[in-house]
Amino acid sequence: MSLAVLAVGAAAATYPDRPVRIIVPYAAGGGTDIIARILAERMAGPLGQSVVVENKPGATGTIAAEYVAKSPADGYTLLMANTSVLTVTPHLREGLRYSPLADFEPVTLVVHQPFFLVTAAEFPASNVRELIALAKAKPGSLTYASFGPGSPPHIGGELLASATGIEMVHVPYKGGAPALVDLVGNRVSMMFVDAPPIVQHVASGKVKVLGVSTSSRTSLMPDVPAVAETVPGFSFSAWFGLVVPKGTPHDVIARLSSVVTKILADEDVRKRMAALGSDAAGEGPEAFARLIASESEKWKSLIKAKGIKAD
Repeated sequence: MSLAVLAVGAAAATYPDRPVRIIVPYAAGGGTDIIARILAERMAGPLGQSVVVENKPGATGTIAAEYVAKSPADGYTLLMANTSVLTVTPHLREGLRYSPLADFEPVTLVVHQPFFLVTAAEFPASNVRELIALAKAKPGSLTYASFGPGSPPHIGGELLASATGIEMVHVPYKGGAPALVDLVGNRVSMMFVDAPPIVQHVASGKVKVLGVSTSSRTSLMPDVPAVAETVPGFSFSAWFGLVVPKGTPHDVIARLSSVVTKILADEDVRKRMAALGSDAAGEGPEAFARLIASESEKWKSLIKAKGIKAD
């Protein structure tokens, strides 16, 4: 047995012997940051070491991803990755200095975040079938808002158009808040949006929810039908998961995954995730790796077919 193998085994056996860091690719206070901090506070006990969240925002998450990709593969630097960083942005931007598949090892899929297809109360369609019929009757007359080019609502809108053969006009905004203002004011026809920003508007009757983007209904709004009930095979969501640099010892990955999976099974944690508009997942390295690979191919094909460009 080589000295290198012995050294790796010894390191894994004593892991962790110092604080662990979770790198978040966005600013403090956002959803990704809150999810990371919920995990960090629960991970410290089982690991026997403090778990620190560090924010490295910028360049749509790629600064943090590159930083973690180039960090030592020892399990002490984790990335709170998401759909955009690992499976969308790499197909939108050239010259990235990291490879989602070659530079990272999946640890655990943490949450799925469904998106809801919403319209203003005055919009003439009340369900997905009526929306599609309206779009086909007036090609190019309907608009859909997004948080910006390449954002999940943009990709979701293009996926819906591709799956149904309808034509819509994309209206990108600089963030979700201004997009939702125009949606409520019926200045754009529709948008895909996560749950927290729309709860108040749904309760007040200002917004209608036509469907949820996941393949089946979600516990977040169980009475809302899945878009897939009308458009078979339609499915997308944002997701968040922990990854580590390629080459991290498998024993270390297994330890981290076991700890995080148990945390995500806790009812209190699941409720806190639901309050953020997310369904706790807890899928391990193999299942998470399959998701990353399949989603990467799915979005690559759509981006190429639709000619989607980043800012």
